[in-house]
Amino acid sequence: MNAGEGLHDWSAVERAAAAMRRLNRALANRRVDDEVLHEVAATVEAAAERIEQGTLRVKLDDMLSRPYLREIYEGQYFPLPLEPGDEIEFDPFSIGGGQLHPASVDVRYFKESEDAVSGEAVVDAMFAGPPERTHGGVVALLIDELMGALNRMRGRQAYTGRLTVHYHAATPIGEPLKLRAWIDHTSGRKIVQHASVHGPDGLCVRAEGLFIMRKDAPQMPED
Repeated sequence: MNAGEGLHDWSAVERAAAAMRRLNRALANRRVDDEVLHEVAATVEAAAERIEQGTLRVKLDDMLSRPYLREIYEGQYFPLPLEPGDEIEFDPFSIGGGQLHPASVDVRYFKESEDAVSGEAVVDAMFAGPPERTHGGVVALLIDELMGALNRMRGRQAYTGRLTVHYHAATPIGEPLKLRAWIDHTSGRKIVQHASVHGPDGLCVRAEGLFIMRKDAPQMPED
């Protein structure tokens, strides 16, 4: 990405972010000799020093480089033109599913219907809380972003007002997870959603979320 360009090419950032995610996972999951770790640390510190010479990035500017994100920030509240089963790019710079984030969990989101989305993830052990379990805060992060993807798909910019998470069972590490979020009802600027997370052995988590739309957003019909 070159400063001042009207059209951003994020391919180099995407490649570097993917390499960083690979490094993070390797460090969190592998045992190697201390000598190797010292060598890696020196290499990474030198690379970080080079990158730190660059100009600071501003997330809003980054997001405005994506046309569909720029439109919603400019107040154009249109549903994304997707068919059921299509993947949703919620926020490429986010820690949940962002391919341009160096530590993202790599969750993916899909349109299920006009009022529901699904998600898929295999959480790496670097995000563990207790052994063999996904950290509860990471689970909440994934649910919050899943609900955000549903708002984005429906053409709404809304912020989390409340997120209530009920942990029914351990959310496993390294196993395929199925996530789902759906609209419960809307009222004025308020959007109420429900969500669930299932692992191979069944329900892990359910949640409710309240989102508040921007003041300048057109109100949706109440239901």
